[in-house]
Amino acid sequence: MKVSIIGTGHIAHSMARTIKVVDEAEFYAVASRTLEAAEKFAEEFDIPKAYGSYDELINDPEIELVYIATIHPLHYELSKKLLEKGKSVLCEKPICINSAHAEDLFRIAREHNAFICEAVWTRFFPWVKEIKEIISSGEIGKPVLMQSNFGSKKTASSWIHDPKLGGGALLDLGIYNVTAASMLLGDDFEIEYSVGKLSEAGVDDHSLTVIKYKNGVTASLMSCTDMCTDSKITLMCENGIIEIAGVSNWKSTRVYNEQKELIREITPKFKTGYVFELEACIKAIKEGKIECAEMPHSESLFVLGVMDDMRARWGMKYPGE
Repeated sequence: MKVSIIGTGHIAHSMARTIKVVDEAEFYAVASRTLEAAEKFAEEFDIPKAYGSYDELINDPEIELVYIATIHPLHYELSKKLLEKGKSVLCEKPICINSAHAEDLFRIAREHNAFICEAVWTRFFPWVKEIKEIISSGEIGKPVLMQSNFGSKKTASSWIHDPKLGGGALLDLGIYNVTAASMLLGDDFEIEYSVGKLSEAGVDDHSLTVIKYKNGVTASLMSCTDMCTDSKITLMCENGIIEIAGVSNWKSTRVYNEQKELIREITPKFKTGYVFELEACIKAIKEGKIECAEMPHSESLFVLGVMDDMRARWGMKYPGE
């Protein structure tokens, strides 16, 4: 399948390395805002075609699947253009800055029978199934409290402090906290309270949200760009603890019993963490589907809806909303 990339930033490089190791993917083209940037990227990864504008790539009739690796506010517009041409889309998270835009994209996908998926790579990690089995088995008792903290002090990343560029901790980092809660404990929860500290520019420097499940489990979700934190997921159960290192990449998982003794460890090994999502998308497209079972449209809408609610509580809006 001919796979192309829009955008040439850091995350585009990660996906480029992935395309090279997926057997069913043929690296076909790359587009940037300037031809110089596109050609440099194309030379680095031996890509046949380089485009100096996004529209040139979108209009190429040979392209089958496009990975969008641009800033958040461009995701909706670029995905819409691709879907209307019947192209398949794998869009970096968040797929849109709000749920209304995402709902419109999924409507367009249905109308044009075109595939689109949000690239939340944690949804595709195969070892998540093993972690969920530990939880459901009752091996260390029922879950009681979950904490998910993700962030770092980002003084050098100018875009993350700019509302016009979709900045703020929530859309870039906090999405992984909500996703972790959804993946491990389900979607049957409500927000108890959510507080966000907004910068002078109007984006969230940090936030803390507490959610409550109908079965009584509580989860605390914190994301930040203005301070240091231990980025990990901790699930405290009746008779033990599950600790996941890395909220976005789940580098390792350790399970402890009631005596705080290590009883199990899961250490994933893979070429790149993006392999699983790309392989799943290619498989779904070949089967004629418009979404991935691992990351269905309904889950994208749910998580975005939760983040819409959080931002509304803070009084935070992006330009154009």
